[in-house]
Amino acid sequence: MEISEPSIGIFYISKMLGLAPYATHRNTKGQVEIRRSWVFTIYSATFTVVLVCLTYRGLLFDANSEIPVRASFRMKSATSKVVTALDVSVVVMAILSGVYCGLFSLKDTLELNERLNKIDNTLNAYNNLKRDRWRALGMAFISLIAISLLIGLDVGTWVRIAQEMNIPHSDTELNVHWYIPFYSLYFILTALQINFANTAYGLGRRFGRLNLMLTGSFLGAESKDTIAGKASKVSAVKTISMNPLAMPTTLHSSLTKLNTESLPSISAGDKTAAHSLILNVELLKLVPFPAKNKGLLIKALADSHESLGKCVLLLSNSFGIAVLFILVSCLLHLVATAYFLFLELLSKRDNGYLWVQMLWIVFHFLRLLMVVEPCHLAARESRKTIQIVCEIERKVHEPILAEAVKKFWQQLLVVDADFSACGLCRVNRTILTSFASAIATYLVILIQFQKTNG
Repeated sequence: MEISEPSIGIFYISKMLGLAPYATHRNTKGQVEIRRSWVFTIYSATFTVVLVCLTYRGLLFDANSEIPVRASFRMKSATSKVVTALDVSVVVMAILSGVYCGLFSLKDTLELNERLNKIDNTLNAYNNLKRDRWRALGMAFISLIAISLLIGLDVGTWVRIAQEMNIPHSDTELNVHWYIPFYSLYFILTALQINFANTAYGLGRRFGRLNLMLTGSFLGAESKDTIAGKASKVSAVKTISMNPLAMPTTLHSSLTKLNTESLPSISAGDKTAAHSLILNVELLKLVPFPAKNKGLLIKALADSHESLGKCVLLLSNSFGIAVLFILVSCLLHLVATAYFLFLELLSKRDNGYLWVQMLWIVFHFLRLLMVVEPCHLAARESRKTIQIVCEIERKVHEPILAEAVKKFWQQLLVVDADFSACGLCRVNRTILTSFASAIATYLVILIQFQKTNG
């Protein structure tokens, strides 16, 4: 998961819901250090186990409720019992996998954030931390408010149905109360998806800014009008000159900033970092020669693109099992919710219940998009880079710069920036059509079983 200044709000939300058992603090150099918090590790495990146990206790309570003692709400037939059990179990598995990823992916989290910090330093002129922070907070609060309102409507509807049953000597509302732990799991599930979507979207945003920097630095004279709209959205972009004659000065300032920002993070015993610093200092002496200077910039951007590809792999490895269960939960929820909607249409046709079920279908579809769209956008921006590099290779003539561009192009041929769920499927828009056909097939099967069993 990404833990940075713009997304710190999402980190704290995930931390309170047991998904991020980490502690952060700034060192004397102003860098954010991440370490495991044993207090929140115990809290995360305990909180999750208690909610899961209460959820299954409520499920059994509703399944064993029989008239005249107490009516069952969701398990009135054998098919309804199977569908409801799968509906609850897939949420539980998604939560457990999300908590597992938080507990055992500290190493991947540290490497991911270290790479993202270096990439942000390279793309510093195109960063907009304020806008990124508002986007992250907006996504978090809109999602949490939406699930809160939807759960409130659903619980209110079930309470009304329980009161309308009017069974003597029976507390029919008790069945609804036992489902509250299950509803609470939806907040953890929503936070898990917000966490993943924010990290995946952040990677896609960095791919886009890298493309914008490539275009502005090497194709600026011909594509000034094309990128003017994008550049106006980033306040710091105005420091990048589109005049080729001014390029050495621009690159000098960028390289100087990279060099000075990397200086505090180098310790005396880190030979690799020290070697990189010496190399940067030596290369800065080459600033008067535009071809060598541009070659240095293209190499830095190539390294950033390669690092972003490794970040995609790290995110897929650390969140793969969680993403797989999230996708399965979206599929089964859409099937189950549509099933209960059709049952209501064929029976009593309670308008309030029908509207709530339709809202649940919309919510689960948006949950699916929250996972798929950021992954698709990141992969699309990554593939865009090779088009830009091919255009740069066609334009350049200096041998040194042409060699650097050629190496970048060869690197792009083997880079895979597609997200995967445990290697079983690629997470992109093509999965939506597969889901649509699967939902229609399973829904027909369930309706046929319902007619057979009554």
